[in-house]
Amino acid sequence: MKMKNTLFTLSALWVVGAQSAVATTIFESKDILTPQQALGRYQWLQTCYPSLLIELADQILDPTIPRSGEQKQEELKQVLLYKNNQLKSDAKYITFGDENGQNPQRWYAGKSPTDSCVSIPSDYAVSALMIASELPQYCAVASREKGYEFIKSVTVSDLANESGATFYSNYVGKAAKVYKDRSYQLALTPGFVNNEKYPETWHVFVDWNRDGDFSDTDETHFAGVSDSTVNYQLTPPAGTQPGLTKMRITMDYLGGSNDACKEIDSGEVEDYMFYIK
Repeated sequence: MKMKNTLFTLSALWVVGAQSAVATTIFESKDILTPQQALGRYQWLQTCYPSLLIELADQILDPTIPRSGEQKQEELKQVLLYKNNQLKSDAKYITFGDENGQNPQRWYAGKSPTDSCVSIPSDYAVSALMIASELPQYCAVASREKGYEFIKSVTVSDLANESGATFYSNYVGKAAKVYKDRSYQLALTPGFVNNEKYPETWHVFVDWNRDGDFSDTDETHFAGVSDSTVNYQLTPPAGTQPGLTKMRITMDYLGGSNDACKEIDSGEVEDYMFYIK
């Protein structure tokens, strides 16, 4: 199977320890694996598609160093999955999709070396290297009413997302790269169903310390009230932990709440991921 060049251009998160920097991404939320499952995915590929791993290794590892096929697979495994001989919490793994990086057939590779060797769809190829996640279960929340306004777009760091009207949207497959020592401009734009504008209240919640909730100091941000784009400076506080975490955005015509788990009245709730470095 021939790998697509898009593997190297989907985002700016980089595999460390390889001769060449290879882009990784988180774009298909239904294929987010834990580190142990990421290891299982690699072992499944070793069993079912070893030539694919060798081809990937040829594009990542230093080509001037001669290696056997088995050595290439083992070194690639170390680069993607391990640090100091320990399985990394942000282990990398391969995901698949069509020419647009999408998964219309809802096909997924194995998560264990004991999974059956099923055929990859003929129009699929390697779409990206994904980042493993062990996100906890956050509280569920949504809006009661979406018939008047909705979150039209969210932009922060290298993330830009546009969407339509829903009660709740789960965009954990879209991650923004964030450094702990930098501030970021967050642009929030409302959309209106009938072209009648209303002042919308925005709240932003980020689990900076990655403990599974939004209730700690500095994790609730009041971003403002406006019928047009709101720009808010988001600064990681002391105690921010590296790795994957969740950002929740709420927009509510009736004022919203500083409680990330409280249902809003009229607007929308959207969840995203931050990859904190």
